[in-house]
Amino acid sequence: MPSVKNGASIICLFLIMLILAGSLFTVSTASDETQTPIKHVIYIMMENHSFDNFFGVYPGNSTSLGIEIPTNLINRSGGVVQVPQLSAVPPGTFNTQNPGESVYRQDFDNGAMDGFATYSGPQAMTYFTSSQLAIEWDWAEEYGLGDNYFSSVLAQTTPNRLFSLAGYTPVMTDTGPPPYVPFNRTIFSQLSEYGVSWKVYGGYASSYPMNFFLGIDSYSGTNFGSWGSFQQDLGNGNLPEFSYVSSLGSSDVDQHPSDNVTFGEVWLSGIVNEVMQSQYWNSSVIFINYDEGGGYYDQVPPPMLDGMQLGFRVPFLVISPFSKEGYVSHTEMNHDSILGFVEYNWNIPALNSFVSDSYLPLDFFDFSQTPRAPLIFTDSSTFPAPIQIPFHQLNYSRIGSSDINLANLKDYTTKQTTSQSTSSYPLTSTNNMTSLSEVSNSGSVSYGVILGVVITIAALTVVAGIIQNKKRRAT
Repeated sequence: MPSVKNGASIICLFLIMLILAGSLFTVSTASDETQTPIKHVIYIMMENHSFDNFFGVYPGNSTSLGIEIPTNLINRSGGVVQVPQLSAVPPGTFNTQNPGESVYRQDFDNGAMDGFATYSGPQAMTYFTSSQLAIEWDWAEEYGLGDNYFSSVLAQTTPNRLFSLAGYTPVMTDTGPPPYVPFNRTIFSQLSEYGVSWKVYGGYASSYPMNFFLGIDSYSGTNFGSWGSFQQDLGNGNLPEFSYVSSLGSSDVDQHPSDNVTFGEVWLSGIVNEVMQSQYWNSSVIFINYDEGGGYYDQVPPPMLDGMQLGFRVPFLVISPFSKEGYVSHTEMNHDSILGFVEYNWNIPALNSFVSDSYLPLDFFDFSQTPRAPLIFTDSSTFPAPIQIPFHQLNYSRIGSSDINLANLKDYTTKQTTSQSTSSYPLTSTNNMTSLSEVSNSGSVSYGVILGVVITIAALTVVAGIIQNKKRRAT
């Protein structure tokens, strides 16, 4: 019976090798179940408006709404803001000149918030009303508005857009690339690693700001599409779990001053209405925010987070069948609050410590309610719109806040190492530019996996050699 014993030994050796190899595989998987009924996140970032510029006097004279947020630009300390230069954009006018954007520190003035008129210009001291923004004010009335949401950094567009997708920035002005952001330090890489589908609509791997993400080119096929393909994916059942709809392009719809703000609002309503009329409405949330304040006045000094100075307040709308109606959130948030929500919802570790410490927009939702029917607003809509549910019938307060972040949820750990999780701004010299050799293809294949494959191949080779040797002896 020696041949049986040798055969058993070979099989045992083979199994042991496989077990050892398997122990080295590091396969990352997200839970099949989301933490909330939200199965699809649609994220839209617009351009360059402060909260007070768009919602500083919301809801205006519509006192029946009973929304208790600062009106007529009343300071939270109780006193009227002493800025006599403030003026409403006249009805029939839909834009202003572009305020200065590279003087935010002077506008900020160490928290005094009194440098806007001098440094960003008199156009910074203007604000829009419902005569220009009826659709966005209607969304605020029917869904959720954040009045304590800040851009992630006191800087221009590029740093904030990089923060919104990677949780950090290697630049502090609208410069670059280089330096680059390694693709495996972005939310897109993390979603790929944990099996959550994603797609960028209206932008391409080579377009801004995706051109900052070194290694994203390998995803330029199925993970990128046009605005038209967003509509197609909604209709044919192919919408990914995370959609980043880029407002940037040549159509002047991102609302960057001095563009007509209604052009962007009508574009926004088209995107929102497409979602509402699709099979995905009952499982979706649409986050709409603005990358930075654009130089427009805002009354609230931005706070610090992780030793970092946040930027000025910007508008933030949360549209979902689970959104609380007419809700105003005082939760202190920034762009990485959305990344944190995505990671929370799909059971993914925090991308870095800045994301982990950013408060989540969970208070906007009432997941106990039956999904609300969609409300379609168009360019002929006026404000205020008819209330969907009488306010006195609501089972929640229409004002609130939350102090939940991934850091205080024990099941969430930071994905990156300490050296990777810093939110500081590396110098932009050539010594700090990320090289191609430092970037993995997607961050989802570890050295353990590679080593495991090598060991498995080696084990199979050994087994094959033993079997071949026995055959030779037998002959």
